[in-house]
Amino acid sequence: MSITNFDIVQANVFLGSQIVTQGNVYYVKPYSGNDNNDGKSPESAFKTLVKAQLVAVANRNDVVYLMAEGNSASLTTDYQSAAFDWAKDGVHLIGVGSGSMIGSRSRIAQLSTVKTIEDLFTVSADNCRIANIEVFQGVASGTQTAGRAMVVSGQRNVIENSQISGIGDTSFDDSGARSLAVTGSENMFKHCYIGLDTVIRATAAAEVTIGDVARTIFENCFFNTYTSLSTFKMITYSAPDRFVLLDHCKINAVQNITSAVAPTGALAAATSVNGSIILDNTPIYGFADVSAADDAKILVYGSGNGTLVGLGLSGTVDVV
Repeated sequence: MSITNFDIVQANVFLGSQIVTQGNVYYVKPYSGNDNNDGKSPESAFKTLVKAQLVAVANRNDVVYLMAEGNSASLTTDYQSAAFDWAKDGVHLIGVGSGSMIGSRSRIAQLSTVKTIEDLFTVSADNCRIANIEVFQGVASGTQTAGRAMVVSGQRNVIENSQISGIGDTSFDDSGARSLAVTGSENMFKHCYIGLDTVIRATAAAEVTIGDVARTIFENCFFNTYTSLSTFKMITYSAPDRFVLLDHCKINAVQNITSAVAPTGALAAATSVNGSIILDNTPIYGFADVSAADDAKILVYGSGNGTLVGLGLSGTVDVV
């Protein structure tokens, strides 16, 4: 089967990921593929993302398609036996399926027999687009400490229309466990589902952590969690630089289910921020406050959402 540049453009239009490349295109079918294939067509697809990344060339905009072959986990998941690092700059990863924001059928998860993976999927590369992918961390009787489903340590990556879910089993419920950790600068997350509402967070302190990095953007993302811990935070940070922007996102702590509580604040105190935490039209549900204490470094803008009352902010200083 011959793949033309037109085919590539058409596929990316369908997937909502506008990539035209001067590089190579590789296909991965985790159920029926074979790493002895050349990976250059759906009929000769690789079996693993590890092999696809091995042959891809950095900084040429090579594209790797992870292809769902059905609806069940076994037909759609690239199961990892060890922590997996997407490490080549400018190599893009696109899931092929319906493109669902939640429960995407192009999945990265760990083998049920592997209990010790700390950081399941790390993006240490720069300038990559990752779209239509589900990253799920959770196996029964995990023995890891502080497991994190996804860590983005590279810079200027775009993660789009993807599900990022950690703590997928109660054995992962450690104080340092996270669905997402951002430790690189100028990364953007667009239309992503971040968190999980099927496993209670009774010990984990937060769903997302942002490090001492600049200009992190979340656009039209849905943050979701299920916790019995009153001090639980959806997002914590140490000393992010310039801004963390949440643009038209939703933040939700599930209520009205067993042991669920409304934590005191959705965001951690922003005392060390070298800039601002900006919430632009980002409503918060299920938390008692935006922040547990008044915080002038957290800026909130909302339109058409009624009066802003008791948000754990500094009144007219930070509410528009």
